[in-house]
Amino acid sequence: MGVLVALGAAFAAGAVSGLTGFGLALVGVPLLLFVYDPATVVVLIMAFSLLINAAVVQDSWRKVDRRMAAALSPPALAGVAGGTEVLRVASPEQLRLAVGVLVVLSALLMLRDVRLPGTGSRLAPAVAGLVSGALSTSVGLAAPPVVLLLAARGLPKAAFRATSALFFLVMSVFGAAALAARGLIPEGSLSLAAALLPAALAGKLAGTALVGRIPEGAFRRITLLLTLATGALGAATALLALLR
Repeated sequence: MGVLVALGAAFAAGAVSGLTGFGLALVGVPLLLFVYDPATVVVLIMAFSLLINAAVVQDSWRKVDRRMAAALSPPALAGVAGGTEVLRVASPEQLRLAVGVLVVLSALLMLRDVRLPGTGSRLAPAVAGLVSGALSTSVGLAAPPVVLLLAARGLPKAAFRATSALFFLVMSVFGAAALAARGLIPEGSLSLAAALLPAALAGKLAGTALVGRIPEGAFRRITLLLTLATGALGAATALLALLR
């Protein structure tokens, strides 16, 4: 049963990421935690992210908004280091709750076609990248700032998918290197990841096949709903931890 859950999680995570260019952890982490310990799940998600995002970038390279990706990535890598410093002075649960609430409110406003202030400025990509990197290491919510920015800028679905996949591929490479450098890869997790990767790749192919069938408006709603779910899940888990 555990193997079936893991294979299903890998397929579902690959499908969502293949469709939108993000959302892999949102789908994969909760399901994989039913079967494996958190340290193993982190390695599995990292391996899936490397494979799926690389595959998405490979099949949509010409659609990447290179200026946006170049503006997002360097600040994000700086933010990764900054996020670890944030944890020294703030409670991760309180941060996760606050960020989750802000993400939910932002996604709801955008679903109602309310434009978020500042998203059209030249500094917005750098700020979104920096915040995304910081949130990735402080509260584990890396996707919302970048996804909300790309949605606010009105990127067509092909460019949205390709650009977000490239951004998260860069983040995954950096994260994998950090895990390896710190010796945080549990024994046997890489062989497990290799066994599950075909299911993740099959999911990616299924998700990619759906891209052309989904209208632009529906694609935008899907990405915002996934972001809304990310924020709500983060806020709910933080609130439960604070109430214990």
